[in-house]
This record gives sequence, C-alpha cells and structure tokens, in this order.
Amino acid sequence: MADPYTRVVAMYLEGIADGRKFIAEARRAAEQKPLVAIKVGRSEGGRRAVASHTGALAGRDAAYDAAFRKAGVLRAENSEEVFDWARALAWCPLPKGPRMAVLTNAGGPGAIAVDALETSGLKLAELSAKTNAVLRDLLPAAASIRNPVDMLAGAGTAEYAYGLDALLSDPGVDGLILVLPPPPMTSAAEVAGAIIPIIRASGKPVVVALMGEDLIVHAARLLRQARVPDYRFPERAAMAMGVLWRRACLLESFPPDPIRPDRLHPQEAAEILANAARGLDGFVESSLAARIVAAYGLSTPAEAVAATAEEAAAAARRLGFPVVLKIASPDVPHKSDVGGVRLGLRSETEVAQAFNEMRSTVAAAEPQAHLLGALVQPMIGGGQEVILGVVRDEQFGPLVMFGAGGVEVETMRDVAFGLAPLSRVEAESLIDSTQAGRRLSGFRNVPPADREAVVEALLRVAQLAIDQPEIAELEVNPLRVFELGKGATALDVRLRLA
Repeated sequence: MADPYTRVVAMYLEGIADGRKFIAEARRAAEQKPLVAIKVGRSEGGRRAVASHTGALAGRDAAYDAAFRKAGVLRAENSEEVFDWARALAWCPLPKGPRMAVLTNAGGPGAIAVDALETSGLKLAELSAKTNAVLRDLLPAAASIRNPVDMLAGAGTAEYAYGLDALLSDPGVDGLILVLPPPPMTSAAEVAGAIIPIIRASGKPVVVALMGEDLIVHAARLLRQARVPDYRFPERAAMAMGVLWRRACLLESFPPDPIRPDRLHPQEAAEILANAARGLDGFVESSLAARIVAAYGLSTPAEAVAATAEEAAAAARRLGFPVVLKIASPDVPHKSDVGGVRLGLRSETEVAQAFNEMRSTVAAAEPQAHLLGALVQPMIGGGQEVILGVVRDEQFGPLVMFGAGGVEVETMRDVAFGLAPLSRVEAESLIDSTQAGRRLSGFRNVPPADREAVVEALLRVAQLAIDQPEIAELEVNPLRVFELGKGATALDVRLRLA
C-alpha cells in the first residue's frame, strides 16, 4: 500500500485462512486505495446441511459478500470486471454524485448505456437550459439534445469535442459516458485526439465505449496512453462508472466501528445457555430461546409452557384470548411444517382440543421428538413481519441476516447479510437493501412501521452472537414490527447450539 505507483490493488482469491484478520487489514488498506477482488469457487455443492431458514440461505458466498462489504472491497463477478474496474479506478477522478450524461452518435448504443447506468446505481443528469441551448446551436435539428445526447451518425470531431465540453461544463453532470462507434466522415482516432484534452481539463470522470475492431485500434491506443478508460460495449463502460460511484460512496460513509448496545444482560443469557437441554439437532426449546434474546433487549410476548391440555387452557385464560399454541420441543424447530402451530384460539375448549390434536399430529410426524407440551402466547396481530437471523461462519464469524419473514422466507429469498458486530450504518444498509426493509417506510395502504426498533433488534442480535460463541444459529421469525413508535416483538425464536 505504501508504493506510490500502485493506484489500485486487484486480488484473486481462492480462500481466506483468517477471515477476521483479512477484514481488519483490508479495511485499513481500502481507506487508502481501491481494492478489487474476484473470489473463485462459488459453488454451493459442498455446503453442509443446516436446519434454520437463515442457515439454508447463508451460503459461503453470502459470507464473502458480507466480508467484502465490511472491509470496503469491491467484488467483481468475473475477471473482465476486475480489469475494467481497475482501469477506471486508477485513471479516473471519482464522481461527486450519481448524475451522468451520455454522448453518442448512435441512438441504440446510447439507450443501452442509459439502461446499464441505472442498473449500476447511477441516474441520468438533468441538463441545464444553458447546456441545451449550446447543444441546440451545435447540432442539427433532428439531433436529440436531451440526455442521452444523440448527435446522429454524421457527428464528427467538432461535434464530439464541443458536445463533450458543454456537458462536462454543466454543474448538474457528475460524469459522462461517451459512446463512439467509428464516425463515417472522420476517424475514431481523430475524435479521440480532440476529446482527450477536454477530459483531462474537466476534473470529472469520463469513460468511453469505443465500439468496433480494426477502425478503433489507433483510437484505443491514444486513449490508453492518455489514461482514459475505453470499453468495447456501453454496458461495460456503465459498470466501470458505477464502480467509481460505489468507491466514492464508500469513502464518504465508511462504516463506523460498532457501538455496543446498552441494556444487555450477557451473564443472564450465558446462564440460560449453560443449563439448556439440546434437542436432536442442537436446538433448544423455543421458550428458552426467547428468554435469551429477551436478555439482550428484544421484546417477546408473554407466554407459558403447558404440559397438558388443562394447563394450556388455564394459561390461555390468564393470558387472555385469543391465543396461539405452539408445540414445545427442542427437536421441532420448524413447528408449522409438522402441524405444530394453532392460531386464533378463543376459548378454553378450543385450546384444550387444539392441544390434544396438535400433540398427536406432531408425534405422528416426528416420532423421535421429545414433546414437552405446548407454548401458549397471546395472539398478536397487525404490523409487518420480518426475519432476523444469525449463522456462524467458520472463517468470518457470526453472519447476520435480515429480510422478509414468514414461512415462505426461503422461497422469497428477499434477504441481506452482514457480519457481526454491526454498526448502525451497516444495520440500516441491510434493511434498505431488501424489499421487506423498504416496505417498513409504508406502502399502499400499510402505514410506516417502527424501523428504528428493527435497527435496534439487529444490533442486539448481532451483539448476542458475538458475546455467546456457542450459538451456531439463531433466528427470529417473525419479528412483528408495529407502527411508528410502537416497537417490535419477537414472536418465534429458534436457537441452535454448536
């Protein structure tokens, strides 16, 4: 990193021996220079079987994604991206914002560039009236002076030079993609020679989609000598510009160091874990799991464990109707899959009948399971359902998951992962990167939910996993999130010990 001639570090990775050390060292390096990495061996074929939704969704690749994000490493999907991105990061200034202009002499490639920009997290700039006036005077009447600017096929050296200068002079333009198929009336090399001084003087990033073969060889040589990145297709140019913006955002908001949440009771959680009986797959009974997350500040519903139908009916009377019955067994982590949940029970008779039916159904489905009875909880409705989870990665440590909750979480796959411990910035990023998280702000006729309560829950679950290393998997599904200021409640908790 101390070498003044090294502008970018590109990494080929097959594996990482010490994940936490890699993150610490890479993060320090990424604050100084861009790091681009490609990780090979992404197949899930060798992954071990896991019992929770979180474990099923958290493959090795998700762990590497989370590790690279935490360290500030830009992850490429293939070797072409590694070199495309490295050239842009080494040769271009970073954009001040995501607003991009596109200048072309061919409408089709220009439209392709626009689509690729949006995919890369960028957007089209709104051109000023002054810029539009300059372009109107410069270009023929049939040309499009709105962004993307299509100068038409007859555009030559002057049009490219003056059009580029006008766009880069616009204060609403943060960067530019120049699309250059060989012009019919001049050479691509002549255009390249005219635009290079303008690019150098602008202070804004410009990448060139130089399209063709034999007719662009000299132009490509000139651009590379001037350290202006050129790509054969608009999509590659747009992705290179996108990585420049990602790098700029990373430097602006490098995740701060995590702050330990308050009102935690790690000793209480440790004592519960030390005395908890494990099921066949290492799971503890769900009422104990709920007590553990409660010790870390998560809200859980009132509940009672009933060994008989009569005890269940009496507990329901105390808690208030309607109630929910859930099978109590460390050997049945996925209760609903085997008929181990009964909802909306409104009388003692219904509770007693549901208890006996549920116990018989689960016993038939899971004959090896040790059934303790049933967990009785008040029926809690309203709000939105999300999932929080943790699975311990052997290299990087606890991997935290957030996403859409409920029984179809694995089908929807609307989830995001981060490495514990989390900073507030990282927790908010996990939420914002999923549809379930964005819906917390309200959608259609659903009012905004208590997003802050979800952020707090993520921070606390992540800290729990750090403090209690014997936890192999932890899942809160669903976390019921109520309206603004009303908090969130962990309705069901699964916890497996290593």
